[in-house]
Amino acid sequence: MISQEELNSFYKEKLEAGLGELEKQRKVLRNLDLTVKVGIGILVLFYFLPNPFSLLGIEKGAVTEVLTYIIVAISVVLYGLFMYKKAPYRKQYKEKVVRSIVDLIDEKWTYSPEGMISKSQYERSKLFTKSVDAYKGDDLIKGRIGFTEFECSELQTQYKKVRGSGKNRKTSWHNIFKGLFFNADFNKYFSGETFVRTKGWDLDLLGSDSTVKLEDPNFSKIFKVKSTDQLEARYILTPNVMEAFINLYNYYRKPIDVSFVGSRVNCAVSFDEDLFAPPIYDTIYDLEVIQRVCSLFYFNQVVIDELNLNARIWMKGVGL
Repeated sequence: MISQEELNSFYKEKLEAGLGELEKQRKVLRNLDLTVKVGIGILVLFYFLPNPFSLLGIEKGAVTEVLTYIIVAISVVLYGLFMYKKAPYRKQYKEKVVRSIVDLIDEKWTYSPEGMISKSQYERSKLFTKSVDAYKGDDLIKGRIGFTEFECSELQTQYKKVRGSGKNRKTSWHNIFKGLFFNADFNKYFSGETFVRTKGWDLDLLGSDSTVKLEDPNFSKIFKVKSTDQLEARYILTPNVMEAFINLYNYYRKPIDVSFVGSRVNCAVSFDEDLFAPPIYDTIYDLEVIQRVCSLFYFNQVVIDELNLNARIWMKGVGL
């Protein structure tokens, strides 16, 4: 892993000098966003305050109506300006900061800000079987660590619910998965299918008879394992691999779900926030923001190294 000293040196020598313009853009966006929120706050507050114009014979309803039109109009204009300025700010941040961090980890890795893991690859993982109505993502990274090819990106998959009909028809959207999705070649074809899931999730692909009971109590407190091949699951989930899963969970404190299907390992780490989005309220010069992005990218290497995907004893076509 990149040391704190290396990260500090990288920040000082290659990033800091070029962040001035981005910091100016961030402050403009912050002020626009704050202005919209303050305006809406004033409007809401006015509804609950006594009419300050009552002594002038002006009814509160008339004042509220005029104030609503003014604040809504200004807010719409400012929000439009915010979105207009946010797009180039986001693009420059990803090119100057995120791409630089990718190059720092490994110059041979490729980074596509608008790319994403294919829907077919997502579906082949069998981690989420609910039908997808909306599929989007960004920040695709592809590369090789040793002999292992990998790819990862942010993904958000959703399904929709439609209620009522005609004028009463309402559509709501719900997340199936939102977070970082990663897959890599495990260098071995699996005869069965094995799933490792963080406990507490309702997602259950296999019946209760497929549960794999493992000897590590710390692992079993966090994860549940199901497989169509009990022996193969135990072969995959060695003590070192189970320890790696525990470390990953403790590092991110987010749901981690993994499948070993076909010849690939697929890993989904759930996050509520957009992982590589540029900050609006935090300064660009905050090294912790840079460090967080760096640690998220380093996730790829942790998974591959810790799960020992490069072990050539796990060759394709070799049986158990």
